[in-house]
Amino acid sequence: MPALASLATSPKLRQFRRGWFELKRRLIPSLNTVVFYHRVDDPYSYLLLQALPRFLEDFRVNLQIRFVLDLPADGVPQPTLLQRYALEDGKRLAALHDLVFPDFAVQPSREDAFRASAILLKHQDRPKLLHLVTEVTGALWGCSTTTFESCLRRYGTLPDREAQALLDNASADLAARGHYQSAMLYYGGEWYWGLDRLGHLADRLNKPRLRRSSGDIADYQRQYRHVLQSYNTLRPRPRQVKPLDFYFSFRSPYSYLAADRVFKLAELYKIPVTVKPVLPMVTRGIPLPSAKRSYIVRDAKREAEKYNLPFGKICDPLGDGIHHCMALFFYARSLGREKELVVSLASGIWSEGLDVTRPSHLAKMAERAGLEWEAAQARLEDESWREQVQKHREELESLGLWGVPAFRYGNLVLWGQDRLWALEKAVLAGSPNSG
Repeated sequence: MPALASLATSPKLRQFRRGWFELKRRLIPSLNTVVFYHRVDDPYSYLLLQALPRFLEDFRVNLQIRFVLDLPADGVPQPTLLQRYALEDGKRLAALHDLVFPDFAVQPSREDAFRASAILLKHQDRPKLLHLVTEVTGALWGCSTTTFESCLRRYGTLPDREAQALLDNASADLAARGHYQSAMLYYGGEWYWGLDRLGHLADRLNKPRLRRSSGDIADYQRQYRHVLQSYNTLRPRPRQVKPLDFYFSFRSPYSYLAADRVFKLAELYKIPVTVKPVLPMVTRGIPLPSAKRSYIVRDAKREAEKYNLPFGKICDPLGDGIHHCMALFFYARSLGREKELVVSLASGIWSEGLDVTRPSHLAKMAERAGLEWEAAQARLEDESWREQVQKHREELESLGLWGVPAFRYGNLVLWGQDRLWALEKAVLAGSPNSG
């Protein structure tokens, strides 16, 4: 498995594929098209939609918009929870990128979302479609000078049966290309999700023949690839910090990408951190379809490169490996070495291809975390961790979340390694010089 994972995430293979696409793109200009899978009632789609006009000013690419509405159930295991979280997260992203999103957002009804989609499908061949999509989607969210009812009267809709057929076709196209959610950009065989991955696409298009002279790639990256600021002793110190709960899974690549950065952030600001491991989603009855698994691994590789973290030589810890990780974690916690062990185990799993079911590999990871292997090995069969891990899962669900990494800092609840900037911002809110 480590060798296959290394091949799947190989930068050389990715560059070869991109080079082959570039050759075809020059021969067939129509391939120079970014496909946007837009769902009108998705906050992340709406925010990405607002960023696209500038994106098209900066890069010589065509835009095709496909409208989707009903997504595969296995791709979004907890749609109600995601919907609720996205409303709050959308406000954070809008404030960060100076975009529009309602302060008191209410999720549009399924009926209104369908009618909005039917308007856009009726006019999907018009020359200035992006302007209409922005107007109708903004009206649906109550963020336009035009009301949604006014859009219905002015533009009309396709008959329901025709609209549903086109929505189904777009969903089938999304699945055929290997994805499962909205707010996705597809270009040259690769996927880019929402504002959080727009910078990766900008990097790819940062070439003389694709970048317009007016485009400032450095400014673009600053705006759309917001990275946790580098740590240094000159950063302002908050007057007061709160405890931080860090929900983590050893089988989550994004947890691995977050762990070391979270601990460095906590060390910088003297934040007390409690690491709360949970079992992988698949052991909690939440499926992980193959398309999602494939996308996550490739996406995590790009993010790892952004943060200069090794990634790609993977050995899946599912099964006995997870049990070993949990047993060692709680032993390490009793010695005050849990952070070191988390980083060591996660690095071994996601970047070194170390098998946590093999004693020799496990010994290496335990010892570099400061544990004495003979004493640690004696704890591997201890299953007293199960009760505590179950409590962590219940806490996570009480926060309205299901996946990791997740963070609770005071009243702030965040999901994903992409939101560490929001965590730092909350910490600095107590600083006199936080800006």
